[in-house]
Amino acid sequence: MFLTDLPYRELLDATPDGLVVCDAKGTILLINAEATRMFGYGHDEMIGKPVEMLVPASVRHRHDAYIAGFTGTPRLRPMGSGLELKGTRKDGSEFPVEISLSPIETSQGLLITAGIRDITERRALEGDKRRATAYLTSAVDAVQDAFALFDEHDRVVMVNSAGRELLGSNLGGSIVGLPFDEVLRNALGSGTFDFSNETRDSFYDRWISYHHAPSGTLDVRTGRGRYLRVTERKTAEHGTVSMIADVTDDVLRAEELRAARETAEAASAAKSEFLSSMSHELRTPMNAILGFAQLLERDRKNPLDARQIERLQYVLRGGEHLLRLIDDVLDLAKIEAGRITITVEHVGVAELMQEVVATLEPMATRAEIHIASLRVPDGLPTLLADRTRLAQILINFGSNAIKYGKPGGHVSFDVTPRADRLRITVTDDGIGIPENKRHKLFEPFQRAGQEAGAIEGTGIGLTISKRLAELMNGAVGFTSTAGTGSRFWVEVPVHHESASDRDPAAQPIGQSSPPTVATELRHKVVYVEDNPSNIAFMRDLIGELPRVDLIVAPTAEIGLELIRTHRPAVVIMDINLPGISGFDAVKRLREWPETHHIPVIGLSAAALPRDTARAMDAGFYRYLTKPVKVAELTLVLEELLARST
Repeated sequence: MFLTDLPYRELLDATPDGLVVCDAKGTILLINAEATRMFGYGHDEMIGKPVEMLVPASVRHRHDAYIAGFTGTPRLRPMGSGLELKGTRKDGSEFPVEISLSPIETSQGLLITAGIRDITERRALEGDKRRATAYLTSAVDAVQDAFALFDEHDRVVMVNSAGRELLGSNLGGSIVGLPFDEVLRNALGSGTFDFSNETRDSFYDRWISYHHAPSGTLDVRTGRGRYLRVTERKTAEHGTVSMIADVTDDVLRAEELRAARETAEAASAAKSEFLSSMSHELRTPMNAILGFAQLLERDRKNPLDARQIERLQYVLRGGEHLLRLIDDVLDLAKIEAGRITITVEHVGVAELMQEVVATLEPMATRAEIHIASLRVPDGLPTLLADRTRLAQILINFGSNAIKYGKPGGHVSFDVTPRADRLRITVTDDGIGIPENKRHKLFEPFQRAGQEAGAIEGTGIGLTISKRLAELMNGAVGFTSTAGTGSRFWVEVPVHHESASDRDPAAQPIGQSSPPTVATELRHKVVYVEDNPSNIAFMRDLIGELPRVDLIVAPTAEIGLELIRTHRPAVVIMDINLPGISGFDAVKRLREWPETHHIPVIGLSAAALPRDTARAMDAGFYRYLTKPVKVAELTLVLEELLARST
């Protein structure tokens, strides 16, 4: 036919849609390549055939009427909008299509051009979309919390059943399409919400303000006493997603937890107060027991025989052990009650270690334990710690190493830099810790299987050490092998200083460095005090005096050991001390031949005339009241140091 000779044949074959040209009777005159591919026929199989071959068999009997209707009023006519049109392939399979019909008037009569598009893939995507939308709608509707989605004009796009019940219960029609402010006003008028603590207008303004600029959550209450939490977020399309959750159970549970926490805190505070009070009350009779026991031991008018002295030693050792237990319980109670004050300062490692070892040496000598000398490496930064509390931790580790050591054994100290911390390790070759006891070692009253043993201890020292280290932003830990020994360490932060600020070359720990010339003779002053602030003050004051070394003892018991060991030029003694008081300590010093001549300066807040008289009668060289007058204390010290020289 002449149509096969038309130009632009290649152009027709390149079009993405199928093209079929028929005459007024429905005979196919022209097809393009896409049409043959779409229907599965060859070119010659379609040319000259009736177009009905391309439509489903179920509608072929009506196709003549369709053609007659089109040729009767020929015009451009899209087919498929709102209709389910299908085509039939050569193999009989059907597929969805869209068809556009166009009439062409020629010299040989009317021709009908049909543009045909296979929409199988589109229908599949539309089906997937419908299923996804259905799943989303079902999922949103299944959510127990109220859900609503608002578009960029703040109108409802989607709402689930819980949302309709909460916000649209009094609306006659659909809530979709309504603006948020209208929905909210209707909801407030339905009696759903509680206005007992605010007016309806303020409630409305609060919710509207949150809705327009949501941040965090909005809490509201219903008239039935339920607690609701509104959470809203803006979408990328400038819409708003709103979730309204019933948090009544959470609120009630939080109230129960708060009440339980307050009860627990009150119980803990009561326990701490009880422990603190009992510790003080117990210390008073213990001082009497130990004091009279020592008087009996030293009674020269009616001396005890050897058997009585042996039995009295058990009383003294047991009493001293009980006194240490009372002090430890008091310290633990203070930590748990939050009454321990940590004063962070720059602490020199070498001086700290000298102080710790000097405190431990008398105990080690009695136990036949050797404390190995240690040279602290040069150039170490100063520590950021409470000097007194850090010394307390190290003394605790060291005393444990000595108590659980073996006669003839060794205890050593190691200092190791670790990034922004410094680790101090105490190593012993003692009995070690069984593996099944290690996990509870830092818990109160745990003694690694020695609870019923001969070695005295409270089981609180390690607990206190751990908590003190944590208060200084540090940490403690250990490793141990049963029968071989243990390594306990404490880490504390360091302060990185310039070279000019660092401490001078360190001296060996456990050894004294003799003066290079006779004119550099140094004086020792022992200060017995348990308050960290007072200790810091005294360090500063003594630091201004030339050639004076300050040795600090936190208790009178330790102070007495240090005084007997070092024979200082002066002793400064606080009166109110844990354990043995300042009066009892001075009394002992006056009884011992090697210490009776050492002057003791008493410090106390008790400032009545009778307090001064009592102190002088007890044997104090001078009694000074707190707050201390620096000039007065310095004058007394200079006088006594000059006399010592």
